[in-house]
Parts: sequence; structure tokens; C-alpha cells
Amino acid sequence: MSINNLHSLLNGRWFIHESYGHSLLPSLNSILKGNSLKIEKDDKKPEAFVIQFGKQPVAASSFGNTDNNNDYVLVMDLKNPIYKYSQECGPQGTKSKMNILSRYQNDPFCKGVVLDIDSGGGQVSGTPEFYDFIREYSKPVVAYTDGLMCSAAYYIGSAADHVIANKRADHIGSIGTMIYFIDFTGWYEKEGAKVITQYATKSTDKNKDYEELIKGNPEPYIKNQLDPITEDFINDIKKVRSTINEEVFTGKTYSATDSVTMGLVDEIGTLQTAIDKVFELAKQSSNQNLNTDMSKQLVKVQAVLGLDAPLASTAENGSYLNAQQLDALENSFVELEASNTALQTELDAATANTDLNDQLIASQETVATVEASIDTMLTSAGLDVTGTLSEKTTALSAKVAEMGLKDGSKPTAVKVDVKNSSAASNVVDGFDISGAMNN
Repeated sequence: MSINNLHSLLNGRWFIHESYGHSLLPSLNSILKGNSLKIEKDDKKPEAFVIQFGKQPVAASSFGNTDNNNDYVLVMDLKNPIYKYSQECGPQGTKSKMNILSRYQNDPFCKGVVLDIDSGGGQVSGTPEFYDFIREYSKPVVAYTDGLMCSAAYYIGSAADHVIANKRADHIGSIGTMIYFIDFTGWYEKEGAKVITQYATKSTDKNKDYEELIKGNPEPYIKNQLDPITEDFINDIKKVRSTINEEVFTGKTYSATDSVTMGLVDEIGTLQTAIDKVFELAKQSSNQNLNTDMSKQLVKVQAVLGLDAPLASTAENGSYLNAQQLDALENSFVELEASNTALQTELDAATANTDLNDQLIASQETVATVEASIDTMLTSAGLDVTGTLSEKTTALSAKVAEMGLKDGSKPTAVKVDVKNSSAASNVVDGFDISGAMNN
């Protein structure tokens, strides 16, 4: 372990469940006594898993080196104490996790991410940044836990689009902040060192809260350091969990079932449930993008034709032309074509009249603009229609009616027999990955 990483363990503030923090003390004590931790490095340990629809998981690193044209979900573990930077004798830091996720963000076959969480929390530093990263991720993210999802781990998981807990999950919540440090002054003095601390004349407030904490007066540190961090924590949770119960902000933890009631979790399920949810959200997002593209083109048509009423809109179908507007659109086409015919007749009778020629050109340009917008909408809707404006309008109207009847809120459930397994086995929430790891 490097000196910098050891320093990060001994100092700073923590989003951590207390019992989880205490479980780390034996390792820390061993390090302080000069004993090195014997950790066998597994160079084959994958950074994340790739799971295709209805198939077994494959190590993401090996999957990335093969030609692939199938949709998949990236499953990333968050099953250790959370640190900002990777530990030489411990887990990857949040910085490394974000770098890995960024690599998959632009892969069109990656439909989204599952954060597979079993952690009691970790450092304050880096956690809000990871929360922001997940919240702004361009693909669907689902958080899942079958163990601990506490403090920093919940902070990060809450930023996902959907949160799922196994019915046997241990503890969820622990929203709050604590200072967890060791005063080594006595240890240094026992070793023969003399600790001297002095501040410059004008540095009256430097480390003041910390010094008071060491002296046994924690109130300034709590008020000036811990409370503001906790307020940010709570406010960030409220931004993404609008229905959350205020009672959870005392730092209490809950069972999986109670977490649903308190608004910490969206549903009870398994890892497969989380994977299926990513595919479902990705499909919904794709449909929304199609509706958005068509909506933009419809706005152009509204502007060109000067429709008085705004485009109809629903949360399910986005913006679309209603029956009245479609009638107005068809009438406008008729009027434009009639005007074009009349101008052409007048122009034939007076070919030298420049004004009439300009009017004809303007009318033809208007018709061309409208037809181009209609063609773009037809392309966005996946239709290949040629013919007159009236024929194209009829096809578009039929497509709008078809989209209005669709219901994208019912996911296809894929049932998988998921079995529990120990952390030391080659099974990921019911998936046997030993074969994938050896390949």
C-alpha cells in the first residue's frame, strides 16, 4: 500500500455504516504494526461483466476484444469500501470506475449499466462526483443490491434510473456523515517522537475545528464540517428520489421490503430483474427519441403552414398532429396547389410579368419546404413512401395513429432461476462464470 493511500484511510470524513467501518479495523491495525497484508492478486479478475439478453455473463475485458453485434448490459460490481482512488491492497476507486463506464458509453450495442452493489459505504471524497457521473450517464443505469447498500454506496446507487433490492438484502440506507480517524499522538510519543504543533500569528482559524475535536470539543467540527456535507447528501438524494420519506435522513437502515415503503428502493427483485430493466429502459428511450425527432419535424410543418393551435402532446406519445390539424394540413396543401395552378395560368397569360413569376417561385418553394419536412418525418418513422403530398400525408397520419396505440410501459419478463452463492465462488448472482473466466 502506498503512503498516500494509507493517509486516505487514516484521515478524512466518511459516508459509512459504522459496523462496516469497524470490520476494517483489523486490517488497518495489522498495517500499523508493520505487517504487510497478504493479498493474492487475481490478474484475471474482470473490471465488469457483459450480459446479453437471456445469456450467461462474460468478462467485459474479453468481450471487448471480440467482434460483437449483439445488444448487452454492462454489470459493474461495487462490493468493497468506496475510495476515490484505487488502493494497491484494495478495491478500485471511483475514478477508475468512471473511466471504465466512460469506455462503454459510446458503444451502440451497450444498452446500459447495472451497478451490482454490496458495500457499507466509504470516503466522502469522490462519492458526490460519482453520483453526478451516474446521474448524467447517457445510457440507462439500474442499481441492484443483495447485501449492503449503505451511506456512500446508497449515495451512488440513488443516482441510477431505477433501484432494485433482493428480498434478502441486509441493510439499505444509513444516509449521513461521520468523522472516523485515529489520534496517533500517543503512539508517536511511545515510539520516542515528540509532536509539536504551532500556527502563524494570523492563522487563528487554521484547523480550528479539527483541533477542538482532538481536545474533546466536537461541536464546531460537527457544525462546520459534518453538517454541511450531510445537507448536500440529503439534498442530492431528494433530487433523484422525490417520493422518499423524510424519516430515512436520520441515518437509519432498513430491510429490502421496508426500503420500498420508505422510497429508498423501487422494487424487490434479482440481478436478472435489474438486467431486464436496463433493456426495458433502453427500448423506452429509443421510442422517445423517435417521437422527439418526429416532433421537431412537426414543429417545422406548423411554422411553415401557420397552424394556430399547438401540436397535440401526451407523455406516452410525445408531440403529434391531431385530427383537426391533419385536416388543416390537407386543406393547406389543397390551397397551395390551387394557388400554384392559378399563378401558373396567370404567368402563361403574361410571361413578361416578373412579379407573377416571383410569386410562382415563392409558392413552389413553400410547397417544396412542406414536402421536405413530410419526407423527413416519414424517414424518422421508418416509412418509405413516394407519390403526391396527399398520399404522403395519409401515410404519416396512419403512422401517428399507430404510435398512439402502442404501450411501451409493459416490459417482457424473462424468468431466470437465480441462486445465491458465496463471494469466493465463480458465480455472479446465480450465473456460473467459471467458463467465461477461463476463456
